[in-house]
Amino acid sequence: MLISAAIFVVSILFFDAVLHNISGFKTSVWISNKITWFGRWIPTDLTGGAHTRLAMHKTGFIEMVIFLVVMFAAYLACAWFLYRRAKSGSQTFLFWFIWAGVLVVSVIYLLTPAIMTTDVYSYSSYGRILAIYHANPYFVPPKAFPHDVVYQWLQPEWRKVVSIYGPIWTIVGALLALIGGSSQLGLVLVFRCFALLCHVMNIILIVATMRAMKRSPRLILLGTFLYAWNPLVLMETVFNGHNDIFMVTFLLLGFYFCARAQQKGTFLQWHGYLLPLVSFTAAVLVKFSAAPVLPVLVLAVAFATIQVDSKNGKLVWRRALSSAVLMTVTFVLIALVCYGPFWIGHSLRDIIRGFTSLPASSDSISSVLSIFKNYNLYHALPSALNIFKSRLLWNIVNMVAMLAPILIGCIYLWRAPGTRTMALVTLASFSGFLITTPWFFSWYLVWLIGLLPLCIAARMGRLSYTLLAFSLAFSATAFFSYYTTMVGWMLLLLKPPALTWNIWLSIGILGIPIAVLVITWLLWPRFARPETISIQDTPLDLPAADSALVK
Repeated sequence: MLISAAIFVVSILFFDAVLHNISGFKTSVWISNKITWFGRWIPTDLTGGAHTRLAMHKTGFIEMVIFLVVMFAAYLACAWFLYRRAKSGSQTFLFWFIWAGVLVVSVIYLLTPAIMTTDVYSYSSYGRILAIYHANPYFVPPKAFPHDVVYQWLQPEWRKVVSIYGPIWTIVGALLALIGGSSQLGLVLVFRCFALLCHVMNIILIVATMRAMKRSPRLILLGTFLYAWNPLVLMETVFNGHNDIFMVTFLLLGFYFCARAQQKGTFLQWHGYLLPLVSFTAAVLVKFSAAPVLPVLVLAVAFATIQVDSKNGKLVWRRALSSAVLMTVTFVLIALVCYGPFWIGHSLRDIIRGFTSLPASSDSISSVLSIFKNYNLYHALPSALNIFKSRLLWNIVNMVAMLAPILIGCIYLWRAPGTRTMALVTLASFSGFLITTPWFFSWYLVWLIGLLPLCIAARMGRLSYTLLAFSLAFSATAFFSYYTTMVGWMLLLLKPPALTWNIWLSIGILGIPIAVLVITWLLWPRFARPETISIQDTPLDLPAADSALVK
């Protein structure tokens, strides 16, 4: 296990050096320069091509993939060894082992003078618009302040875009931007530190929630490790500082409150489901992507209430309906209170335009839709395929893929409306969304990995195993999406443009995890333990403690 951990850390050091070769910036901080020293031997051009920048980025991507494979192999090996060694006498040591690994990798990423995305600068820009210029970032884009120090670090296409995030993140981003000041490394470091704080909080919440769900110490260790050491989670949070980790913090907080309320027998009372509702609402007010968890909570409370109130085969739904209406009204009121100060003085048309004019609402990247759109820019698609470049079509497909797991999940929520069932249905909904979204980036996988530990149980059914394998595979292949921003856009500028990379990229990002999903689903009985498939309880194999909602 220690050897696997050492390989994991060394591969991250080399991976970090590649990131610095591609997207590094100058700094006078001694330790930051020393961190990248370990990878000085790594070549920056293996292609020998005439296009220097293109050759460098192609080389960097190849090297990233190589170190990524080593990193994930060491990560999975560590998980296997940790689970095998997780006996009662070694659990304390193993928990410290997990924390030590997080600390070492975090120090490496925190002090690296490079960053792969410009999202941190967008967070800073929107925050400075609010805090320094006292303007409204939902209606005033960064281009209104071209003299601002952060403006130079923004991508040109994002300088004209208003804030795409919820009001909670806008306020937090303003505070972090003030703390970060006007230094590039200072701003990056502040947002990274905040992301690391959220990562630490998430680890604590995962442990607390799994304990409230009565999971064994071995399963708690495994679930904690799978989240805490996941290479994608560490890179996209501690290195790139994405706010998705903040959204996941509120999601995990909500599930913790659910587990505690079910443990105390108060889940069906308003003071039992109010805290989960407020936490999930806060997640939505960081990023709208968290929205599927709200109907899942409402359905779980409603179904559990109906089952408790019904007698003699007669369904009694009045109290369940009242709870659903109360939760919906509470969500709307909280959203209006948070958005209200930003919307006052603006027409409904302007508010709607602020949501619909965003790139994520009209453009595409690293998705199936982008294949057809990029091809159509240079070669007319056959008439039979024109429908596939329609953003409206993929919006509908995306919505169906997100809602279908919730509708199917109603069966499971009815049979076992517990915390784990809610987490599984939410995870499935997120998965459907990410597979079909026209606008995809690797850091979205933080949503899946954050909820994954809550789905782990002593006896897991086919759905649980399938989502576990799919999520871990997807968290590895999601890195391929960086090919678009590192290499792909330059290939489109060649004459003639290279287009086939789009197809191979989608096969890599989506095809591999979907193949893992199908194979795991079909072969599950062969690798599942005999007692797993012979015990007939709920479809999700929930322990009795999870199904008990009231005492």
